[in-house]
Amino acid sequence: MHNPMPTEATLSRPNILLITTDTQRTDTLACMGSSHAVSPCIDRLAQQGVLFEQGHTASPVCMPARVSLLTGYHTPIHGCIENGIARRADLPVFTDALADAGYRNIMVGKAHFGPVPDSFHVQHILQGEKGSDSDDVYARHIRAHGYGRSSAHPNPIPPELFMDAFLADTTIAEMDRARADGVPFFAFCSMPSPHSPNDPPGEWATLFDDRDLPRVNYADGELATQPMQLRALVGTLDGGDAAKEPTSSYIDGPFESVREAVGNTIDRADPAMIDRYRRLYYGLAAYCDAQVGRLIDFLDESGLRQDTLVIFTSDHGLQLFDHGFNDKHTFYDESWRVPFVLSMPGTLPEGERRGFAIWTDITATIVAAAGARMPSVQGFDLFGPLVEGLPSPRTAAVATVYRSLALATDRWKLSFYVDENEGQLFDRRDDPREQRNVYDDPAHRWVRDQLLIALLARRSDIADTAYLREHTRGGGPVANRIVPYVREMHGTAPDLRLAQRLDALRDGADVVRGRFTGRRT
Repeated sequence: MHNPMPTEATLSRPNILLITTDTQRTDTLACMGSSHAVSPCIDRLAQQGVLFEQGHTASPVCMPARVSLLTGYHTPIHGCIENGIARRADLPVFTDALADAGYRNIMVGKAHFGPVPDSFHVQHILQGEKGSDSDDVYARHIRAHGYGRSSAHPNPIPPELFMDAFLADTTIAEMDRARADGVPFFAFCSMPSPHSPNDPPGEWATLFDDRDLPRVNYADGELATQPMQLRALVGTLDGGDAAKEPTSSYIDGPFESVREAVGNTIDRADPAMIDRYRRLYYGLAAYCDAQVGRLIDFLDESGLRQDTLVIFTSDHGLQLFDHGFNDKHTFYDESWRVPFVLSMPGTLPEGERRGFAIWTDITATIVAAAGARMPSVQGFDLFGPLVEGLPSPRTAAVATVYRSLALATDRWKLSFYVDENEGQLFDRRDDPREQRNVYDDPAHRWVRDQLLIALLARRSDIADTAYLREHTRGGGPVANRIVPYVREMHGTAPDLRLAQRLDALRDGADVVRGRFTGRRT
Protein backbone atom coordinates (compact mmCIF):
# COMPACT_ATOMS: atom_id res chain seq x y z
CA MET A 1 0.00 0.00 0.00
CA HIS A 2 1.51 3.32 -1.09
CA ASN A 3 0.48 6.37 0.89
CA PRO A 4 0.05 9.49 -1.27
CA MET A 5 -0.35 11.86 1.66
CA PRO A 6 2.64 14.01 2.63
CA THR A 7 4.40 14.06 5.93
CA GLU A 8 6.08 17.15 7.36
CA ALA A 9 9.40 15.90 5.99
CA THR A 10 8.13 15.51 2.42
CA LEU A 11 6.49 18.94 2.13
CA SER A 12 9.87 20.58 1.56
CA ARG A 13 10.71 18.22 -1.32
CA PRO A 14 10.28 19.53 -4.86
CA ASN A 15 7.35 18.78 -7.04
CA ILE A 16 8.44 16.99 -10.20
CA LEU A 17 6.98 17.43 -13.68
CA LEU A 18 8.21 15.02 -16.36
CA ILE A 19 7.16 16.04 -19.87
CA THR A 20 7.84 13.60 -22.68
CA THR A 21 6.99 13.66 -26.34
CA ASP A 22 7.06 10.65 -28.63
CA THR A 23 9.47 10.35 -31.56
CA GLN A 24 11.00 13.83 -31.33
CA ARG A 25 14.34 14.46 -33.04
CA THR A 26 16.87 16.90 -31.64
CA ASP A 27 16.70 19.00 -34.81
CA THR A 28 13.20 20.09 -33.82
CA LEU A 29 14.84 22.42 -31.27
CA ALA A 30 16.68 25.64 -32.00
CA CYS A 31 18.45 25.31 -28.65
CA MET A 32 20.06 22.13 -30.04
CA GLY A 33 21.47 24.06 -32.98
CA SER A 34 18.71 23.52 -35.54
CA SER A 35 18.38 26.35 -38.05
CA HIS A 36 14.87 25.37 -39.13
CA ALA A 37 13.19 24.52 -35.79
CA VAL A 38 10.29 26.44 -34.27
CA SER A 39 10.69 25.82 -30.54
CA PRO A 40 10.44 29.05 -28.51
CA CYS A 41 8.98 27.40 -25.39
CA ILE A 42 11.50 24.57 -25.04
CA ASP A 43 14.29 26.99 -25.95
CA ARG A 44 13.11 29.19 -23.06
CA LEU A 45 13.02 26.17 -20.77
CA ALA A 46 16.61 25.37 -21.72
CA GLN A 47 17.61 28.96 -20.95
CA GLN A 48 16.00 28.54 -17.53
CA GLY A 49 17.83 25.28 -16.87
CA VAL A 50 20.44 22.84 -18.10
CA LEU A 51 20.50 21.38 -21.60
CA PHE A 52 22.23 18.03 -22.08
CA GLU A 53 23.72 18.19 -25.55
CA GLN A 54 24.33 14.43 -25.61
CA GLY A 55 20.96 13.22 -24.38
CA HIS A 56 20.27 9.65 -25.52
CA THR A 57 17.42 7.25 -24.99
CA ALA A 58 18.07 3.90 -23.30
CA SER A 59 16.66 2.19 -26.41
CA PRO A 60 15.49 3.94 -29.59
CA VAL A 61 12.19 2.06 -29.53
CA CYS A 62 8.93 3.13 -27.82
CA MET A 63 8.17 0.40 -25.30
CA PRO A 64 11.73 -0.64 -24.31
CA ALA A 65 12.63 3.00 -23.65
CA ARG A 66 9.55 3.60 -21.53
CA VAL A 67 10.06 0.42 -19.52
CA SER A 68 13.66 1.52 -18.88
CA LEU A 69 12.28 4.80 -17.52
CA LEU A 70 9.73 3.07 -15.30
CA THR A 71 12.12 0.49 -13.84
CA GLY A 72 15.48 2.23 -14.14
CA TYR A 73 16.86 -0.92 -15.76
CA HIS A 74 18.27 -1.49 -19.23
CA THR A 75 16.42 -3.75 -21.63
CA PRO A 76 18.45 -6.96 -21.10
CA ILE A 77 17.44 -6.82 -17.43
CA HIS A 78 13.80 -5.69 -17.59
CA GLY A 79 13.09 -8.05 -20.50
CA CYS A 80 11.32 -5.72 -22.94
CA ILE A 81 13.89 -5.88 -25.72
CA GLU A 82 11.45 -4.78 -28.43
CA ASN A 83 7.89 -3.53 -28.82
CA GLY A 84 5.29 -6.12 -27.95
CA ILE A 85 7.44 -7.93 -25.34
CA ALA A 86 6.19 -7.55 -21.78
CA ARG A 87 8.48 -6.33 -19.02
CA ARG A 88 9.28 -8.54 -16.06
CA ALA A 89 6.44 -8.24 -13.59
CA ASP A 90 8.61 -8.67 -10.49
CA LEU A 91 10.74 -5.53 -10.91
CA PRO A 92 10.35 -2.46 -8.71
CA VAL A 93 9.20 0.77 -10.36
CA PHE A 94 10.22 4.26 -9.34
CA THR A 95 6.67 5.45 -8.63
CA ASP A 96 6.55 2.95 -5.75
CA ALA A 97 9.55 4.66 -4.18
CA LEU A 98 7.98 8.09 -4.70
CA ALA A 99 4.67 7.00 -3.23
CA ASP A 100 6.46 5.66 -0.15
CA ALA A 101 8.15 9.06 0.15
CA GLY A 102 4.76 10.80 0.26
CA TYR A 103 4.29 11.91 -3.36
CA ARG A 104 1.03 11.93 -5.27
CA ASN A 105 1.87 10.31 -8.60
CA ILE A 106 -0.08 11.52 -11.64
CA MET A 107 -0.02 9.73 -15.02
CA VAL A 108 -1.49 11.60 -17.98
CA GLY A 109 -1.23 10.41 -21.57
CA LYS A 110 0.60 7.60 -23.28
CA ALA A 111 1.99 4.90 -20.98
CA HIS A 112 3.09 2.11 -23.35
CA PHE A 113 5.13 0.34 -20.70
CA GLY A 114 2.67 -2.44 -19.91
CA PRO A 115 0.45 -2.48 -16.82
CA VAL A 116 0.28 0.92 -15.13
CA PRO A 117 1.46 0.57 -11.50
CA ASP A 118 -1.05 1.21 -8.73
CA SER A 119 1.43 3.73 -7.32
CA PHE A 120 0.21 6.11 -10.02
CA HIS A 121 -2.57 7.42 -7.79
CA VAL A 122 -4.16 9.46 -10.58
CA GLN A 123 -4.45 7.93 -14.05
CA HIS A 124 -5.68 9.52 -17.28
CA ILE A 125 -4.35 6.97 -19.76
CA LEU A 126 -4.49 6.95 -23.53
CA GLN A 127 -5.34 3.60 -25.08
CA GLY A 128 -3.66 3.12 -28.43
CA GLU A 129 -2.10 5.60 -30.83
CA LYS A 130 -3.62 8.80 -32.22
CA GLY A 131 -4.97 7.02 -35.28
CA SER A 132 -7.03 4.49 -33.29
CA ASP A 133 -10.68 4.63 -32.26
CA SER A 134 -10.05 3.54 -28.68
CA ASP A 135 -12.61 4.35 -26.02
CA ASP A 136 -10.47 6.22 -23.52
CA VAL A 137 -10.36 9.47 -21.58
CA TYR A 138 -9.53 11.51 -24.68
CA ALA A 139 -12.19 9.83 -26.80
CA ARG A 140 -14.87 10.85 -24.30
CA HIS A 141 -13.53 14.41 -24.32
CA ILE A 142 -13.30 14.87 -28.08
CA ARG A 143 -16.56 13.09 -28.95
CA ALA A 144 -18.36 15.48 -26.63
CA HIS A 145 -17.19 18.25 -28.99
CA GLY A 146 -18.45 16.42 -32.07
CA TYR A 147 -15.16 14.99 -33.37
CA GLY A 148 -13.87 11.45 -33.72
CA ARG A 149 -10.85 10.27 -31.77
CA SER A 150 -8.91 8.88 -34.73
CA SER A 151 -6.89 11.55 -36.49
CA ALA A 152 -4.91 12.01 -39.69
CA HIS A 153 -3.95 14.82 -42.03
CA PRO A 154 -5.77 17.06 -42.70
CA ASN A 155 -6.82 17.34 -39.05
CA PRO A 156 -10.24 18.99 -38.48
CA ILE A 157 -9.85 19.22 -34.69
CA PRO A 158 -9.13 22.74 -33.37
CA PRO A 159 -5.65 23.04 -31.81
CA GLU A 160 -7.07 23.79 -28.36
CA LEU A 161 -9.08 20.53 -28.39
CA PHE A 162 -6.49 18.23 -29.94
CA MET A 163 -4.98 15.34 -27.99
CA ASP A 164 -1.75 16.94 -26.78
CA ALA A 165 -3.55 20.11 -25.65
CA PHE A 166 -6.06 17.96 -23.79
CA LEU A 167 -3.23 16.16 -22.02
CA ALA A 168 -1.60 19.46 -21.05
CA ASP A 169 -4.99 20.71 -19.75
CA THR A 170 -5.46 17.53 -17.71
CA THR A 171 -1.95 17.68 -16.26
CA ILE A 172 -2.44 21.31 -15.28
CA ALA A 173 -5.72 20.50 -13.53
CA GLU A 174 -4.15 17.64 -11.56
CA MET A 175 -1.11 19.69 -10.55
CA ASP A 176 -3.42 22.47 -9.41
CA ARG A 177 -5.45 19.99 -7.38
CA ALA A 178 -2.30 18.66 -5.70
CA ARG A 179 -1.20 22.22 -4.94
CA ALA A 180 -4.56 22.95 -3.30
CA ASP A 181 -4.27 19.74 -1.26
CA GLY A 182 -0.74 20.58 -0.11
CA VAL A 183 0.62 17.35 -1.56
CA PRO A 184 4.02 17.12 -3.28
CA PHE A 185 3.40 15.68 -6.72
CA PHE A 186 5.11 13.79 -9.47
CA ALA A 187 3.23 14.51 -12.70
CA PHE A 188 4.04 12.65 -15.91
CA CYS A 189 2.63 14.40 -18.98
CA SER A 190 3.28 11.93 -21.81
CA MET A 191 2.31 13.40 -25.18
CA PRO A 192 1.96 11.04 -28.17
CA SER A 193 3.10 13.60 -30.77
CA PRO A 194 5.05 14.16 -32.97
CA HIS A 195 4.67 10.42 -33.52
CA SER A 196 2.75 9.61 -36.70
CA PRO A 197 0.18 10.08 -38.02
CA ASN A 198 1.56 13.49 -38.89
CA ASP A 199 -1.60 15.38 -38.01
CA PRO A 200 -0.75 18.90 -36.84
CA PRO A 201 -4.00 20.80 -36.19
CA GLY A 202 -4.95 24.21 -37.49
CA GLU A 203 -2.18 26.62 -38.49
CA TRP A 204 0.49 24.15 -37.38
CA ALA A 205 -0.20 22.10 -40.52
CA THR A 206 1.12 24.87 -42.76
CA LEU A 207 3.77 26.32 -40.45
CA PHE A 208 6.64 24.79 -42.43
CA ASP A 209 5.22 25.18 -45.93
CA ASP A 210 7.63 27.98 -46.84
CA ARG A 211 10.58 27.14 -44.61
CA ASP A 212 13.85 25.78 -45.87
CA LEU A 213 14.63 22.27 -44.65
CA PRO A 214 18.03 20.59 -44.88
CA ARG A 215 18.61 17.89 -47.46
CA VAL A 216 17.78 14.35 -46.46
CA ASN A 217 20.95 12.79 -45.07
CA TYR A 218 21.40 9.92 -47.52
CA ALA A 219 24.09 8.64 -49.86
CA ASP A 220 23.22 6.58 -52.93
CA GLY A 221 23.40 2.85 -52.17
CA GLU A 222 23.59 3.40 -48.41
CA LEU A 223 20.68 1.08 -47.60
CA ALA A 224 22.50 -1.98 -48.93
CA THR A 225 25.53 -1.34 -46.70
CA GLN A 226 23.66 -1.32 -43.40
CA PRO A 227 23.82 -4.24 -40.95
CA MET A 228 21.45 -7.14 -41.60
CA GLN A 229 19.62 -6.94 -38.30
CA LEU A 230 19.05 -3.20 -38.62
CA ARG A 231 17.51 -3.74 -42.05
CA ALA A 232 15.32 -6.57 -40.80
CA LEU A 233 13.95 -4.49 -37.94
CA VAL A 234 13.15 -1.38 -39.99
CA GLY A 235 11.74 -3.26 -42.98
CA THR A 236 14.32 -2.60 -45.67
CA LEU A 237 15.57 -6.15 -46.06
CA ASP A 238 13.84 -7.61 -49.11
CA GLY A 239 14.49 -10.07 -51.87
CA GLY A 240 16.01 -7.40 -54.10
CA ASP A 241 19.19 -7.37 -52.08
CA ALA A 242 21.17 -10.19 -53.64
CA ALA A 243 24.27 -9.46 -51.63
CA LYS A 244 22.53 -9.93 -48.31
CA GLU A 245 19.67 -12.33 -48.95
CA PRO A 246 21.54 -15.67 -49.14
CA THR A 247 22.99 -15.29 -45.64
CA SER A 248 19.94 -13.78 -43.98
CA SER A 249 18.36 -15.72 -41.13
CA TYR A 250 15.47 -13.23 -41.19
CA ILE A 251 14.10 -13.78 -44.70
CA ASP A 252 12.39 -17.04 -43.83
CA GLY A 253 12.31 -16.48 -40.09
CA PRO A 254 10.38 -14.31 -37.66
CA PHE A 255 10.88 -11.18 -39.79
CA GLU A 256 9.23 -12.54 -42.95
CA SER A 257 6.63 -9.76 -42.90
CA VAL A 258 9.25 -7.05 -43.31
CA ARG A 259 9.62 -8.01 -46.98
CA GLU A 260 6.27 -6.31 -47.56
CA ALA A 261 7.21 -3.16 -45.64
CA VAL A 262 9.53 -1.50 -48.16
CA GLY A 263 7.40 1.58 -48.77
CA ASN A 264 9.29 3.46 -46.09
CA THR A 265 12.55 3.54 -48.05
CA ILE A 266 13.83 6.59 -49.85
CA ASP A 267 14.32 4.81 -53.18
CA ARG A 268 10.69 3.66 -53.30
CA ALA A 269 8.94 6.79 -52.03
CA ASP A 270 7.80 9.85 -53.92
CA PRO A 271 10.21 12.76 -53.17
CA ALA A 272 7.25 15.14 -52.95
CA MET A 273 5.63 12.84 -50.38
CA ILE A 274 8.83 12.76 -48.34
CA ASP A 275 9.03 16.53 -48.39
CA ARG A 276 5.40 16.90 -47.30
CA TYR A 277 5.80 14.28 -44.60
CA ARG A 278 8.81 16.06 -43.14
CA ARG A 279 7.09 19.46 -43.11
CA LEU A 280 4.08 18.05 -41.29
CA TYR A 281 6.38 16.36 -38.79
CA TYR A 282 8.19 19.58 -37.88
CA GLY A 283 4.85 21.41 -37.65
CA LEU A 284 3.60 18.80 -35.21
CA ALA A 285 6.77 19.11 -33.13
CA ALA A 286 6.24 22.88 -33.00
CA TYR A 287 2.67 22.26 -31.80
CA CYS A 288 4.06 20.12 -28.98
CA ASP A 289 6.43 22.96 -28.10
CA ALA A 290 3.42 25.21 -27.56
CA GLN A 291 1.89 22.67 -25.16
CA VAL A 292 5.14 22.50 -23.18
CA GLY A 293 4.95 26.29 -22.95
CA ARG A 294 1.44 26.10 -21.51
CA LEU A 295 2.60 23.70 -18.80
CA ILE A 296 5.49 25.98 -17.83
CA ASP A 297 3.23 29.05 -17.90
CA PHE A 298 0.93 27.34 -15.40
CA LEU A 299 3.83 26.70 -13.04
CA ASP A 300 4.86 30.35 -13.33
CA GLU A 301 1.37 31.72 -12.79
CA SER A 302 0.53 29.40 -9.89
CA GLY A 303 3.72 30.13 -7.97
CA LEU A 304 4.95 26.53 -8.35
CA ARG A 305 7.82 27.15 -10.74
CA GLN A 306 10.68 27.46 -8.26
CA ASP A 307 9.35 24.51 -6.26
CA THR A 308 9.10 22.17 -9.25
CA LEU A 309 11.80 20.22 -11.04
CA VAL A 310 10.87 20.12 -14.73
CA ILE A 311 12.34 17.46 -17.01
CA PHE A 312 11.68 17.54 -20.74
CA THR A 313 12.72 14.77 -23.14
CA SER A 314 11.47 12.30 -25.77
CA ASP A 315 11.51 8.50 -25.87
CA HIS A 316 13.45 8.41 -29.17
CA GLY A 317 13.81 10.22 -32.47
CA LEU A 318 12.99 9.25 -36.06
CA GLN A 319 14.97 8.81 -39.26
CA LEU A 320 12.63 10.84 -41.53
CA PHE A 321 14.37 9.09 -44.45
CA ASP A 322 17.84 10.08 -43.24
CA HIS A 323 20.11 7.13 -44.05
CA GLY A 324 17.40 5.93 -46.42
CA PHE A 325 14.40 4.90 -44.33
CA ASN A 326 11.67 6.23 -42.06
CA ASP A 327 11.75 4.39 -38.75
CA LYS A 328 13.73 4.21 -35.50
CA HIS A 329 15.16 0.91 -34.09
CA THR A 330 18.63 2.16 -34.97
CA PHE A 331 21.59 3.89 -33.36
CA TYR A 332 21.91 6.68 -35.90
CA ASP A 333 21.80 10.08 -34.19
CA GLU A 334 18.43 10.89 -35.72
CA SER A 335 16.84 8.06 -33.69
CA TRP A 336 19.09 7.55 -30.66
CA ARG A 337 19.75 11.14 -29.55
CA VAL A 338 16.88 12.95 -27.83
CA PRO A 339 16.11 16.37 -26.34
CA PHE A 340 17.03 16.46 -22.64
CA VAL A 341 16.44 19.49 -20.39
CA LEU A 342 16.31 19.87 -16.60
CA SER A 343 15.05 23.11 -15.06
CA MET A 344 14.33 24.40 -11.54
CA PRO A 345 15.08 28.12 -11.25
CA GLY A 346 16.69 29.06 -7.96
CA THR A 347 17.98 25.53 -7.43
CA LEU A 348 19.61 24.39 -10.69
CA PRO A 349 21.94 26.45 -12.89
CA GLU A 350 20.31 28.41 -15.70
CA GLY A 351 21.45 28.67 -19.31
CA GLU A 352 24.10 26.00 -18.90
CA ARG A 353 24.99 22.94 -20.97
CA ARG A 354 26.27 19.53 -20.03
CA GLY A 355 27.32 16.45 -21.96
CA PHE A 356 25.87 12.96 -21.68
CA ALA A 357 22.64 11.77 -20.09
CA ILE A 358 20.42 8.78 -20.88
CA TRP A 359 16.89 7.74 -19.99
CA THR A 360 17.76 5.61 -16.96
CA ASP A 361 19.36 8.76 -15.54
CA ILE A 362 15.88 10.30 -15.51
CA THR A 363 14.73 7.56 -13.15
CA ALA A 364 17.69 8.06 -10.83
CA THR A 365 17.28 11.84 -10.93
CA ILE A 366 13.59 11.75 -10.04
CA VAL A 367 14.16 9.35 -7.16
CA ALA A 368 17.09 11.38 -5.80
CA ALA A 369 15.30 14.72 -6.10
CA ALA A 370 12.34 13.25 -4.18
CA GLY A 371 14.61 12.03 -1.38
CA ALA A 372 13.55 8.45 -2.08
CA ARG A 373 15.68 5.33 -2.50
CA MET A 374 16.04 2.86 -5.34
CA PRO A 375 19.62 1.50 -5.34
CA SER A 376 18.99 -0.91 -8.19
CA VAL A 377 18.60 1.88 -10.77
CA GLN A 378 21.09 1.65 -13.62
CA GLY A 379 21.33 5.40 -14.00
CA PHE A 380 23.03 8.42 -12.46
CA ASP A 381 21.39 11.12 -10.38
CA LEU A 382 21.83 14.34 -12.38
CA PHE A 383 20.06 16.59 -9.86
CA GLY A 384 22.66 16.48 -7.08
CA PRO A 385 25.67 17.22 -9.32
CA LEU A 386 23.81 20.08 -11.02
CA VAL A 387 22.95 21.64 -7.67
CA GLU A 388 26.67 21.51 -6.84
CA GLY A 389 27.68 22.85 -10.27
CA LEU A 390 29.43 19.63 -11.29
CA PRO A 391 29.66 18.00 -14.75
CA SER A 392 27.31 15.23 -15.74
CA PRO A 393 28.38 12.03 -13.98
CA ARG A 394 27.82 10.16 -17.25
CA THR A 395 30.67 10.30 -19.75
CA ALA A 396 29.26 8.04 -22.48
CA ALA A 397 25.92 6.74 -23.73
CA VAL A 398 24.92 3.08 -23.94
CA ALA A 399 21.82 1.48 -25.41
CA THR A 400 20.38 -1.74 -26.77
CA VAL A 401 17.92 -2.62 -29.54
CA TYR A 402 16.68 -6.19 -29.77
CA ARG A 403 19.92 -8.23 -30.24
CA SER A 404 22.25 -5.27 -30.71
CA LEU A 405 24.03 -2.79 -28.49
CA ALA A 406 25.84 0.49 -28.86
CA LEU A 407 28.27 2.89 -27.22
CA ALA A 408 28.70 6.61 -27.94
CA THR A 409 31.60 8.65 -26.60
CA ASP A 410 32.36 12.27 -27.39
CA ARG A 411 34.47 11.07 -30.37
CA TRP A 412 33.20 7.64 -31.44
CA LYS A 413 30.00 5.71 -31.92
CA LEU A 414 30.11 1.91 -32.06
CA SER A 415 27.14 -0.37 -32.68
CA PHE A 416 27.40 -4.15 -32.64
CA TYR A 417 24.91 -6.70 -33.97
CA VAL A 418 25.52 -9.88 -32.03
CA ASP A 419 23.85 -12.51 -34.20
CA GLU A 420 25.52 -11.51 -37.46
CA ASN A 421 28.82 -10.25 -36.00
CA GLU A 422 28.33 -6.98 -37.87
CA GLY A 423 28.80 -3.43 -36.71
CA GLN A 424 29.12 0.25 -37.44
CA LEU A 425 31.81 2.65 -36.24
CA PHE A 426 31.55 6.38 -36.86
CA ASP A 427 33.96 9.19 -36.04
CA ARG A 428 31.53 11.68 -34.53
CA ARG A 429 33.98 14.57 -34.82
CA ASP A 430 35.07 14.14 -38.45
CA ASP A 431 31.89 12.49 -39.74
CA PRO A 432 28.95 14.01 -37.82
CA ARG A 433 26.46 12.92 -40.52
CA GLU A 434 27.51 9.28 -39.95
CA GLN A 435 28.18 8.52 -43.60
CA ARG A 436 31.53 6.72 -43.34
CA ASN A 437 31.29 3.42 -41.51
CA VAL A 438 34.90 2.56 -40.58
CA TYR A 439 34.05 -0.62 -38.65
CA ASP A 440 36.01 -2.82 -41.11
CA ASP A 441 38.66 -0.23 -41.93
CA PRO A 442 42.10 -1.62 -40.96
CA ALA A 443 43.24 1.86 -39.94
CA HIS A 444 40.51 1.94 -37.28
CA ARG A 445 40.72 -1.67 -36.14
CA TRP A 446 42.53 -0.89 -32.89
CA VAL A 447 39.97 1.73 -31.89
CA ARG A 448 37.09 -0.54 -32.89
CA ASP A 449 38.42 -3.51 -30.91
CA GLN A 450 39.08 -1.50 -27.78
CA LEU A 451 35.63 0.06 -27.87
CA LEU A 452 34.03 -3.32 -28.56
CA ILE A 453 35.80 -4.89 -25.60
CA ALA A 454 34.64 -2.03 -23.38
CA LEU A 455 31.06 -2.31 -24.66
CA LEU A 456 30.85 -6.09 -24.26
CA ALA A 457 32.47 -5.95 -20.82
CA ARG A 458 29.86 -3.44 -19.74
CA ARG A 459 27.07 -5.61 -21.19
CA SER A 460 28.27 -8.63 -19.23
CA ASP A 461 28.56 -6.48 -16.10
CA ILE A 462 24.94 -5.30 -15.81
CA ALA A 463 22.69 -7.33 -13.54
CA ASP A 464 19.56 -7.18 -11.41
CA THR A 465 21.45 -6.08 -8.31
CA ALA A 466 18.32 -5.87 -6.16
CA TYR A 467 17.59 -9.54 -6.82
CA LEU A 468 21.18 -10.57 -6.14
CA ARG A 469 21.35 -8.67 -2.85
CA GLU A 470 18.06 -10.11 -1.67
CA HIS A 471 18.86 -13.72 -2.60
CA THR A 472 22.53 -13.97 -1.61
CA ARG A 473 22.75 -15.72 1.75
CA GLY A 474 26.05 -17.53 1.65
CA GLY A 475 26.61 -21.13 2.66
CA GLY A 476 29.93 -22.79 1.89
CA PRO A 477 33.34 -21.12 2.07
CA VAL A 478 33.23 -19.68 -1.44
CA ALA A 479 29.62 -18.54 -1.10
CA ASN A 480 30.46 -16.79 2.15
CA ARG A 481 33.36 -14.97 0.53
CA ILE A 482 31.20 -13.41 -2.18
CA VAL A 483 28.38 -12.29 0.12
CA PRO A 484 29.92 -8.90 1.05
CA TYR A 485 30.74 -8.14 -2.58
CA VAL A 486 27.25 -8.99 -3.83
CA ARG A 487 25.60 -6.94 -1.10
CA GLU A 488 27.64 -3.91 -2.15
CA MET A 489 26.50 -4.13 -5.78
CA HIS A 490 24.65 -1.10 -7.14
CA GLY A 491 23.11 -0.20 -10.45
CA THR A 492 25.68 2.32 -11.70
CA ALA A 493 28.79 0.20 -11.05
CA PRO A 494 28.98 -1.13 -14.65
CA ASP A 495 28.86 2.41 -16.06
CA LEU A 496 31.50 3.59 -13.60
CA ARG A 497 33.74 0.75 -14.72
CA LEU A 498 32.98 1.60 -18.36
CA ALA A 499 34.05 5.19 -17.72
CA GLN A 500 37.31 3.93 -16.19
CA ARG A 501 37.94 1.75 -19.24
CA LEU A 502 37.32 4.65 -21.60
CA ASP A 503 39.58 6.92 -19.57
CA ALA A 504 42.33 4.31 -19.67
CA LEU A 505 41.91 3.98 -23.43
CA ARG A 506 42.15 7.72 -23.91
CA ASP A 507 45.24 7.99 -21.74
CA GLY A 508 46.95 5.01 -23.34
CA ALA A 509 45.99 6.03 -26.86
CA ASP A 510 47.24 9.56 -26.45
CA VAL A 511 50.70 8.26 -25.63
CA VAL A 512 50.96 5.04 -27.61
CA ARG A 513 48.49 5.01 -30.48
CA GLY A 514 47.46 8.59 -31.05
CA ARG A 515 44.07 7.37 -32.23
CA PHE A 516 41.67 7.68 -29.33
CA THR A 517 42.09 11.33 -28.52
CA GLY A 518 38.97 13.33 -27.85
CA ARG A 519 37.53 15.95 -25.58
CA ARG A 520 36.69 14.79 -22.07
CA THR A 521 33.05 15.52 -21.20
